[in-house]
Amino acid sequence: MTRFVRAAVAASALLLAAPAAGASATIPGLRSSGTLVVKATMQGTPVTVGGRVALYHKGPLYRLDVLSLGIPGAGSELSAAASQLIAPGGVSVVYDGATGSITAWSNANRTYYFDAHERRETSVPSAAAPPNAGDPLGALANVASALRDVQSASIQLTGHSVVNGHPSTDLDVQVRREAPGQPPESYHVQAALADDLGDFPLQIAFQSSSANKSTLGMTAKLDLTTVQRDVPDDATFEAPQGYTRVKSLSGVLRVPH
Repeated sequence: MTRFVRAAVAASALLLAAPAAGASATIPGLRSSGTLVVKATMQGTPVTVGGRVALYHKGPLYRLDVLSLGIPGAGSELSAAASQLIAPGGVSVVYDGATGSITAWSNANRTYYFDAHERRETSVPSAAAPPNAGDPLGALANVASALRDVQSASIQLTGHSVVNGHPSTDLDVQVRREAPGQPPESYHVQAALADDLGDFPLQIAFQSSSANKSTLGMTAKLDLTTVQRDVPDDATFEAPQGYTRVKSLSGVLRVPH
């Protein structure tokens, strides 16, 4: 599951960093809310899971809170099972773009998971460090690092529109990735980037597939319906004190009985 998260982040990194050379200045931070819908296959049956989310951004840090989950149109038992995956209080996932690390925690389970990127630097930049939006060479270097295992990638401007009240630039990104010893994986991302919010994505539609038949493909759509400029404090992106560290993301999702 962690490998999938990294691959999804790699595809998004190309989308977000590529326009940096001529884009407007990145805003210091923001907080937003909206919906997330994921379509996948479970035991041969297509399943759609949707829920409410909140997203926080500061410099290289991104935090996604999954606040609720449900299965539209499904019976009460399946919807109850989906809602229990995150437990009351939701699940939070933080991605640090400066180090490649992922942190996740559950307020209900009081557990957290931390996965450091294999190329993580010894010195971790401060969350308060200003984004380097004015350095196109630095932006390209960041893309190269994030896409180290990518075999091919393309990005295309598909137009301009107004999304959730914001003027936006619409992009289409396709990535083919093959990590050492792993089957090829393909990713397709369509996004609307807000022109007045430093090109922050208001909508992202994500699709993945793999040459490995045992690896399930999936689609997901994130729609941020409300976005406001804000600079969250550093503690927003840290697991709460006193939580027990677990060895996998499933340990964060698992609901105690």
